[in-house]
Amino acid sequence: MKQAVTKNDAISALIDSAAGIRRLIGNQKAALCLTECPAFDDVADTRIYGFSCQVRFVVACGLLSQREGDQMVTDLENDLAAIKQEASKRAAQSK
Repeated sequence: MKQAVTKNDAISALIDSAAGIRRLIGNQKAALCLTECPAFDDVADTRIYGFSCQVRFVVACGLLSQREGDQMVTDLENDLAAIKQEASKRAAQSK
């Protein structure tokens, strides 16, 4: 069993978590469910909130600076907003 967590371990875990959220959103975009399912926004918001809690924990442990943590959350939010905007454009074009 590992006794200590390194900064690289923490960042790797956060990157994996963010990638999972991006995959979830991307899969929904591929199915055009983003614009048709009002509950999806709640799911995405919940996932982002959970990710931000993970980031706060890593920051509190001193493994990541507040600035680095804020940037990771902002990057994820921006990526998800771009995916949703692209899906909305595609849905509007197909009508």
